[in-house]
Amino acid sequence: MSNFVIKTITPTSPILKKYVDCFYIYEGISSSKHTYIAFPHFNTGLSFIKGATIKRSQRSLVISESTTNGLHIEILGKYTSPVLIQLDGLITEISIIFKPLGINRFIKDNYQSIAPNFTQEFTNSVWRHFGEDLFSGGDDLNKLESFLVSQFSENQDLIAIEESLKLLEKGNEQTTIDTIAAKVGLNLKTFQRHFNKHMGCSPIEYRRICRFRNSLNSKLNSFELKNLTDITYEEGYYDQSYFIKEFRKLTNHNPKDFFKATSKVDGDKIVWELM
Repeated sequence: MSNFVIKTITPTSPILKKYVDCFYIYEGISSSKHTYIAFPHFNTGLSFIKGATIKRSQRSLVISESTTNGLHIEILGKYTSPVLIQLDGLITEISIIFKPLGINRFIKDNYQSIAPNFTQEFTNSVWRHFGEDLFSGGDDLNKLESFLVSQFSENQDLIAIEESLKLLEKGNEQTTIDTIAAKVGLNLKTFQRHFNKHMGCSPIEYRRICRFRNSLNSKLNSFELKNLTDITYEEGYYDQSYFIKEFRKLTNHNPKDFFKATSKVDGDKIVWELM
């Protein structure tokens, strides 16, 4: 990993700490090639990329060095199966990793309308103008924090969805989506429509992703050597066979093979399968 640099940095602003998990910086060199598989996540990534061409397919994103292309802004949607990312050459990428519903405080359009696919270009003119300035020199992260604070706006429409996330993140399938909708004061159809609009996925998909991510944290970041049975019941799966089945859907691996194949990058913020 000596031909590229990856860093994750926590925001300093109190406002941003609430809604941004971290900033992610990638720097490659002309001869570098970095390929990895990323797995479903409840967070949302938005990246400013300098000097690159972008090729997208349904399940892959290739970012290649370019001397003719300038700024590119890429935003990720929600996905429920692994995706392949490839970065080739001299590329600088500065990403914002938003917590669930975090990005909704910094953009005026609803999330589903701007990120219906696994990945796409973000064409907002205000963000693009800022992006041009971001790479013009100086302290990039201070610029980024100042810009985000300037874009921050609370949204009352998110209150019910935010409450529902707390219930969904507990992972217990015995609590139905209908019950969760009622607890946040919405009928089922209205709740599902609002959830998809702001989260870019259904409540059931979000709960699946949360349980998967919680199981990763439980296994990779615990001081105890937890076995699959422990994780199965801690994260609210029916039984171990159901846990393995869900894991295969989200990672294309059974759990044991997955934990052997993946690596934590720059501490515990990033879990990838490096190729």
